[in-house]
Amino acid sequence: MNKLRNYVRELKQSGEDIKIPRQTQESDEFPTPREITELKADIIEDNGEFGIKTVEITQENSGFAYFLDGIERKKILCYYKSVPLIYGYVAAAILGRTDKKMHSIGLEKSEQNFYVIDKTFENLEINTVKISDGTPMLPDQYIKAAHSAIQTSRGNLEHSLIRDWIKAGYEDGWLFVDGRIEKLSKDITSGQNIVGIIKSHQACYFDFEDQYKIYSMKKGERSSVFQPEKENVYSWYLRLHYDKNYGNNEFGLIRVEVPAEKEYLEKADLISSWILLETKPIAFPASRWDRMIYPIKYCEDYLKSKAPSYKGLSL
Repeated sequence: MNKLRNYVRELKQSGEDIKIPRQTQESDEFPTPREITELKADIIEDNGEFGIKTVEITQENSGFAYFLDGIERKKILCYYKSVPLIYGYVAAAILGRTDKKMHSIGLEKSEQNFYVIDKTFENLEINTVKISDGTPMLPDQYIKAAHSAIQTSRGNLEHSLIRDWIKAGYEDGWLFVDGRIEKLSKDITSGQNIVGIIKSHQACYFDFEDQYKIYSMKKGERSSVFQPEKENVYSWYLRLHYDKNYGNNEFGLIRVEVPAEKEYLEKADLISSWILLETKPIAFPASRWDRMIYPIKYCEDYLKSKAPSYKGLSL
């Protein structure tokens, strides 16, 4: 950052067109674009008829003993000739839980890059990622492309940790993944005790009538299990919390992913009950506490404690 800070100051002093956004705490992160994608899926239980059912909790304790989460930080550092210079930091960790206490198992990774559009900053010996192949881009297009690249880096880190966890042979509990497992190859997930949890719902698999049934679910209810088209996972929706006065269709609503194998289909209710058990204690004051469990909040706080501060990213 010092090298970059001094270089940007030199460019500015020499008359180059550089604008630095005003410092405003964490709101300096540029907003995440949200696009809804309509996809197809096959219902694989309940004789192919979409339905809602109540999950019964039959065990006192959850079967999850490992938890994976990742974070990303992104910031526009300056504008050089109207094009943003963007900083991106990603990190991920798998933490274990023993006797109700969270702890490191040595599986954590991080990386930071500067996302650029040309060779202007490459001589600083900092990690740069070129977004453009030389084709001119408008600033908003560039920001969207950088956002996508940062998300891809985070996903790659998380998936590499899952592979490390499998290689290490942890067999004393299931792995709770905050995110999708669909992008992992079937060879990796087959036979593994891994469950992915999706808290944001950009994909829509059903028509309005069935989607309304999902939005109308009460706490402790789940949808029929379905398989998204061309994906190697089984999935279902589960409501962790319900508040009719909250005014948000997605309040407390998550989507669960497991490997597309019969043994996991038969455990849909059991896995759902484990997730419901994990809702105590509540993960408040996390911004999405209604869709987050406490061990994932712990992972997030753990990663944030090791991340670069926003103050250190000012030019």
